[in-house]
Amino acid sequence: MSRRWPLLAVLVLTALLASWGAWLLRIQPPVEDTAGPPRSDYTLDDYHLVVMNKEGSESFSSDGPYLARDPYSETLSMNQPRFGFPAHDGKGNWTAGSDSGWVSAKGDEVRLKNSVVLDGPVVPKTDRTHLRTEQMTVHPQVQTAHSDLFVTVTRGASILRGTGMNANLKTNRLELLSKVSLHNATVHSQ
Repeated sequence: MSRRWPLLAVLVLTALLASWGAWLLRIQPPVEDTAGPPRSDYTLDDYHLVVMNKEGSESFSSDGPYLARDPYSETLSMNQPRFGFPAHDGKGNWTAGSDSGWVSAKGDEVRLKNSVVLDGPVVPKTDRTHLRTEQMTVHPQVQTAHSDLFVTVTRGASILRGTGMNANLKTNRLELLSKVSLHNATVHSQ
């Protein structure tokens, strides 16, 4: 029996060394370069931003309490932004606001999210158009707006509701795509 113990000890030691060697040679998962979301390359508090188009005229302006720029995609994220989109005729602005906003790197797409408000320009002797929804995309360079969600449009005593919307801000034309209803409360004075 005394000859078996050293042989058994060598076998156990060999098994332990082989297991440890196999554990060291296991395939390692790749190490990520970053932990968590990327940091902004800059942020602004109480900002005012004017974005120009290719011709050098104002495409839109924005102000708000907070703006952050993503260094990789070069997009802007905003908290409680307010926007001004110049009207086609140069008289007044379409104004917009929401809880959060996003602007593409080229400034050709603006996304508004949560409690979205878009108001038409002030035109004398004409009722102003007001749009309300939860999400909207505006393309300032071609002056269009789009939403897939429920939209309420008010103008004077008229209330138009529907799901999905296409708007041409140049011509002040709106198209609601489905489930459209109209309420026109004409006020008569005596």
